[in-house]
Amino acid sequence: MLVGAIMSRRPVTVQRDHTVLRVARLMREEDVGAVVVVDARGRPVGICTDRDLAIRALAGAGGDPGAMPVDRVMSRPVVTADEETLLFDLLRTMAEKRIRRAPVVDGEKSVIGMVSMDDIILLLTTELANVAEVLGHSSRVLGERAPEEE
Repeated sequence: MLVGAIMSRRPVTVQRDHTVLRVARLMREEDVGAVVVVDARGRPVGICTDRDLAIRALAGAGGDPGAMPVDRVMSRPVVTADEETLLFDLLRTMAEKRIRRAPVVDGEKSVIGMVSMDDIILLLTTELANVAEVLGHSSRVLGERAPEEE
């Protein structure tokens, strides 16, 4: 399966000079745990997660953390994928890099989507349920015959 099949097509983005307070409010409004920080062309330069806000901005800040630019607390470099990336390859990369979200970019490297570990887990859970249903159905079709009786 390709990343484009499960990505969210409504990524939330901000410019690097947006304040931490503005980013936190945007996360609340959009009900997301991360925003992609982009340059003027829409290319990702970082990602700011709810963890970045808590650990880097609030717990590590001096002064007014809300007025701090997101550029100071965002995670970088940002790991990206394109729509044609195999989902399993992205999952492997996310595990290796210990990240939970990856922006999806187009040919010009502009952000067009987002994939989260939650998206992948939901997909895998659904697929496992489908496999269980098929296996349960095939058992009923075959009856309760043991394989050696066939």
